[in-house]
Amino acid sequence: MKHCKLLSIDLAKTVFQLCGMDLNNHVILNKKVTRRKLVESVLQVKPDAIVMESCYSANHWGRQFQALGFKVKLIPPQHVKPFVKGNKNDHHDAVAICEASLRPNIHFVPVKTFEQQDLQAMHRIRQRLIRDRTSLVNQTRGLLSEYGIIMTRSYHVMKTQLPLIIEDMSNQLSFLMREMLNDMLDELRISNHKIEVIEQKIEQTAAAHPQYQPIMQIPGIGLITASAILAQVGDAKQFKSARGFAAWLGLTPKHQASGTKIVNQGMSKRGDRYLRTLLIHGGRIVLSTFKQDCTLKRFAKQVEQRRGKHKAVVATAHKMARIIWAVLNKGQAYNPEYTLTQK
Repeated sequence: MKHCKLLSIDLAKTVFQLCGMDLNNHVILNKKVTRRKLVESVLQVKPDAIVMESCYSANHWGRQFQALGFKVKLIPPQHVKPFVKGNKNDHHDAVAICEASLRPNIHFVPVKTFEQQDLQAMHRIRQRLIRDRTSLVNQTRGLLSEYGIIMTRSYHVMKTQLPLIIEDMSNQLSFLMREMLNDMLDELRISNHKIEVIEQKIEQTAAAHPQYQPIMQIPGIGLITASAILAQVGDAKQFKSARGFAAWLGLTPKHQASGTKIVNQGMSKRGDRYLRTLLIHGGRIVLSTFKQDCTLKRFAKQVEQRRGKHKAVVATAHKMARIIWAVLNKGQAYNPEYTLTQK
């Protein structure tokens, strides 16, 4: 068999599809392999590089192949889809992964380390716990409204006011309903405790990362945002520029162009929705509650005066993303007056 320059793997649970290309980008193999024989088959082929979609179990296999000395690249699935020819099947998908990886300017995703994987897992668990808690609060509010008791949507209000409602004998609640509300109150307390515990674990894990403290010094960045950035982005060296990082987060304007006419719209909303949401919340904090005077705060206020509050929040989040890239990529501490000292 000819020398394999590139090997693509279409990932699955039990049956994997391997596609190999030679130095002239011609397909020299395309076969199915069981999970048990995957590593053995890759060792037999000995490719110069391995490329996979950044999806289910990609980081696990990426770490395994890197440990064996192979160069591994992960490609986002949306970049692969346009190269699928004919009917969608494993054979065509494996070829499409190879062809997509050969295109210029394709953004590859680095393989996550175990520490990044742990952080990401804890963030996913925290998201689920918060979603369950919100569902519990909404259900409680809905049940109470049928008895003429109206509460706000805040769980902070719920955990303080619900015990008073249960003890208030002047309302129309039956003893059975009070008993069920007591159970829901206990469930709410358990949910709060689980969220606090997982946040403590996130902080302990993220604090060991050398870039954690430099990111935390940026205005609007807290524990959750900093740890999520470390889990998803790492050292940010996979991005060529600060704007590329902001565009990956979906914080750059979406525009339509035809000839010389360019129409800018709102955020593109591409990339990681979770990180984008955290940065927008951070931009809102810088604009409204952050008290320290710095370049970022002044920038947010200037945009607010020209374009309004909501656009100022997004613009500040965009600026924060650029600062994060600079801190991670260059390994320098955040300087709140950087732009002023450069003038």
